[in-house]
Amino acid sequence: MRKRLLGVALGLVLVGSGLSCKHNDGDSVVVTGEGARLSSEAIDRDPLALLPSRPVVLGVVDVPAFLASPLGNEINRLAAKYVPIGQETGFVLQRDLKKIVGAAYSLAGVDVVGVAQGDFNPDLIRSAAERHVTTPGGAPLVHSRYAGNDVFTAGNVGFTVVTRHTMLIGNETGMRRALDRIRDNHLVREVPEWMTKLIETPQAATVLAGDVATEPRVAAMARMAPFLGGLSSFRIVGNFQPPGVNVAGTLSYADAPSATAGANALRGLAQASVITSVLSMFGLGAPLQNLQIENHDRDTTFVTSSDVESLARLLAQVM
Repeated sequence: MRKRLLGVALGLVLVGSGLSCKHNDGDSVVVTGEGARLSSEAIDRDPLALLPSRPVVLGVVDVPAFLASPLGNEINRLAAKYVPIGQETGFVLQRDLKKIVGAAYSLAGVDVVGVAQGDFNPDLIRSAAERHVTTPGGAPLVHSRYAGNDVFTAGNVGFTVVTRHTMLIGNETGMRRALDRIRDNHLVREVPEWMTKLIETPQAATVLAGDVATEPRVAAMARMAPFLGGLSSFRIVGNFQPPGVNVAGTLSYADAPSATAGANALRGLAQASVITSVLSMFGLGAPLQNLQIENHDRDTTFVTSSDVESLARLLAQVM
């Protein structure tokens, strides 16, 4: 489960290429159920309108800020290893990918879809697909059609060019749900307003929000991570300003006692000597630094920072 989540999430952050059918002078590539093409302007205007309704988790990554951070070199290394399509499609990660807006719709089934914004070349991408290229991970590109549009997949991740500046990325179910919206010409926001407001946080390079009150998997995960016990929702924002990775968040619980227990569990996690000892064996520092935690009734708020160089070395070790 952890590897599957990591693989899909990595694809959402790193993949900046999509595959689809012919394009029309820069207008949208995909078609509606009536065979009409939507305007590129309508699609590019609001990536949230492409996402299916009621996401469990919503995430946003400012890719240039991410790549400009001390983690950038490691991310570029992982991109060269895992991104299915390379420079033969005219795509360069550092130059062309600007933002990823992604959503997950079930923690059990891990249905995921993301909207990538940047600059993409549908002709070169389609040409690479027609040559049946094999991805760096060894998975072949497979062509299929859904909702009147061409979709290509590599392993569990699918790609569909929408316009020259927008593409859809996700697993099969997530992709189909997003393409259904285009087929039905249903480009309206159906993401909870509190999630969309979080995205507008000034200077936030990454945003993660979730409504997990009805997710049974969270209760199961709480056995290993006690701070998840009774968790109903979370809001997390981060940036890469000095001294490194800075994160602030709010964890909302079912009741005040659960929030208090969650705060105590977080404090214990930060002070866990076993974790620190294991990381030190690999030349890594403590994962959380300057952790500040407060309780406010049903909410637990926290602010922390991390050593970016240690995080980069950790990525190198595990991936």
